[in-house]
Amino acid sequence: MPDLQYVGRPATRVDALEKVLGTAKYVGDYTLPGMLYARALRSELPHARIVRLDVAPALLVPGVRAAITCDDFVDNGRFGFPVSDMYMLAHARVRYVGDALAAIAAESEESLAAGLAAIVVELEPLPAAFDPAAALQPDAPIIGEQPWDAPEPPQGNLLAHHIVRQGDPDAVLAACAVTLDEHYSTMHQEHAYLETEGALAVPWPGVAESAGVTVYSSNQSPFNNRDNLCRVLGLGPENVRCIQPPVGGAFGGKDDLLYQTSGQVAKLALLTGRPVRMTFRREESMIASYKRDAMRLHIQLGAERDGRLRAARIHALVDSGAYASVTPFTAWRSSIHAMGPYRYEACHVDTDVAYTNNGYSGAFRGFGNTEVCAGIEQAIDELAGRLGLDPIQFRLQNCLRPGDRTPHGQRLGDDVALAECLEEVRRISDWDRKRRQYDDDHQAVATAFARGASATLPVLRGIGVAAVFHGISLGAEGADFAQATLAVNDDYSLTLTSGLTDYGTGSRTVYTLIAAETLGLRPERFHMPRPDTDTALDSGPTVASRATVLGGNATQVVAMRLDSLLAEAAADLLGCHVAQVLRAGERYIGPSEEPATFEEVVDHARHMGLTLSARGRWNSPDNHWSFESGQGKPYFAYHYGAQVAEVAVDPAIGKVDVTGIWAAHNPGKVIFPQGAFGQLYGGIAQGLGYALMERVDYAEGYMQATNFDEYLIPTALDVPEIVARFIEAPFKPGPFGAKNIGEPGMVPTAPAILNAIFHATGRRINDLPAGLERVLLGHDLRPAGSTRACKLGLNS
Repeated sequence: MPDLQYVGRPATRVDALEKVLGTAKYVGDYTLPGMLYARALRSELPHARIVRLDVAPALLVPGVRAAITCDDFVDNGRFGFPVSDMYMLAHARVRYVGDALAAIAAESEESLAAGLAAIVVELEPLPAAFDPAAALQPDAPIIGEQPWDAPEPPQGNLLAHHIVRQGDPDAVLAACAVTLDEHYSTMHQEHAYLETEGALAVPWPGVAESAGVTVYSSNQSPFNNRDNLCRVLGLGPENVRCIQPPVGGAFGGKDDLLYQTSGQVAKLALLTGRPVRMTFRREESMIASYKRDAMRLHIQLGAERDGRLRAARIHALVDSGAYASVTPFTAWRSSIHAMGPYRYEACHVDTDVAYTNNGYSGAFRGFGNTEVCAGIEQAIDELAGRLGLDPIQFRLQNCLRPGDRTPHGQRLGDDVALAECLEEVRRISDWDRKRRQYDDDHQAVATAFARGASATLPVLRGIGVAAVFHGISLGAEGADFAQATLAVNDDYSLTLTSGLTDYGTGSRTVYTLIAAETLGLRPERFHMPRPDTDTALDSGPTVASRATVLGGNATQVVAMRLDSLLAEAAADLLGCHVAQVLRAGERYIGPSEEPATFEEVVDHARHMGLTLSARGRWNSPDNHWSFESGQGKPYFAYHYGAQVAEVAVDPAIGKVDVTGIWAAHNPGKVIFPQGAFGQLYGGIAQGLGYALMERVDYAEGYMQATNFDEYLIPTALDVPEIVARFIEAPFKPGPFGAKNIGEPGMVPTAPAILNAIFHATGRRINDLPAGLERVLLGHDLRPAGSTRACKLGLNS
């Protein structure tokens, strides 16, 4: 690849200044003349029939201007994809603690509280299911997506079932010299974004035929939001505009709940003719929002004495909670990645997704891969131990390489760089020396630890590794495309838009650098407005780490089209053929070697009558998947990576300090280095929390930790020095060879830490997170069946 001027070099984030200076306006910062404040009344029961819901008394409260229920929406406000089982406000019944029943708009917070208290609500408790295995039993209460009064209730609570099939693993496992049969589990996880949910709706003036609304919402996918609003409000897309202001963190968590919030404020704004804003308190956010799904894994592996991995049989049980959200998709991705980045003769994966009356699950960084990686990478480590092999060497012996076939039957290309990632983390972590050093003391320390923890025991040190592969973009989940527009302005600046959004990921900077590199213009010339459904083109949801590959390619396509127009104008101005025009920075040079500036070429293009704007679209290569056979090409390519974690464990109290993390990932060409490293570091910090401290507990449907005083997340004191390297094996279909980094950086962190804990202590923690009690005792001290109904003034 020729030397690049902007791509891969240090750059300034396009939104850096406003965030550093504090001038960025988030939803909670918006105030408009006459603006009303809104809140929702939420269920304090996990499963109940709505016997009576009367909002009329709220309208008698001074300051309350409007009140709504599901009856105020088309089809009761039903929405959802891939399963349409949610409502803008609960219909017929509530299915989890936090389900929104009604919403009101008022002049003040005091009026809101009084209005909510005035609503008359009568709920009849219904039998509930909180354990996913129990929810799949024939006698379990039905939670599923059909209305309560449907003539044909769904058959049980099985939401989805996914498979992968290759060969006969039972026969191969029976013939293997060494086998493993273990169970693992992961907990629900809170997104813990700094900014809670919020939306502002501004009604349009005019007659009924032109009625419309603009919604400012911190959701990730404004076009999805617009389409949902059109459906439930009965409006056309020309009457709904969605704008994404700056977003204070999302990690996959700002879609479904914000679609509901947007619908509620939009309806209230249309009824009152005034702007309406709703923002969440932290407790409300944590109780009402969707989480990472909880998962139980049963993993069986088989290998030969020489270290050859032969077979895998894996079963996963996923708790979707009260609604489907995108859990059918996350569970499918879990199935595709459950066996890890390894070769097998035979492999079967079965994934079951169950409805329960816990809070519902949805998208979260890693999108199902984070959960299964926590299991398979511990299982691979355990199997290596039984074989007496070094964990990295065992992975190198069996990992996917260029030209291999995956268990799905997909032939891989030449961008597979997992072996290089493993070798790199082996080198930069000083793995071989540390492993020998800690092994020298391991037998004595492990013996003493097994006899009972003692304050006199020394700190135990260990080092562990985990690998990851992660499918790029949506894959066979749905249509995978992106669109962009680019135009030259009167002042010679350029306006670039993308249908994919930037919610802290740095993608607007990535697109700016790609456009600047393609056109040979300084990045400072480009302006990228906030995502807006009126000015950008739909590109599907901003999920699945698809922004760089999909949006970057669309940006490159549109920049090349504009560059072609400018080259034609330059050739005409310089009196030569297009092929004779050379570039030197922002200057165009013809045979006479007398340069023309960018401004002169633009002026000449306009004199020629050329329109200096373009639109571009890029479609991903074809993917295909057979849900019946469990075979196909689920993704057009994969990200590969490896991480090593080092820990120090205090055996007296079970406290784990992560003292170092080394990471090597293959994101293809790095477009924006600071952004890429920032994404990787952030993902590792989030993975550390997932490994050691973060857990959402539901007791009979009630969330037990509803603020950061009890729900623990990592601080700067918990995160060690991180040493990271990028293996830039180019990915030909990507823009300048780029892949992705946003999600995969988190995925292998937790199992690397858990494997390090095992190396230090000899205790395998199969159930996340590895808190003090589990490390010290192997189990929690919380008595079985203990509950604490966590209402905490939800509706006060």
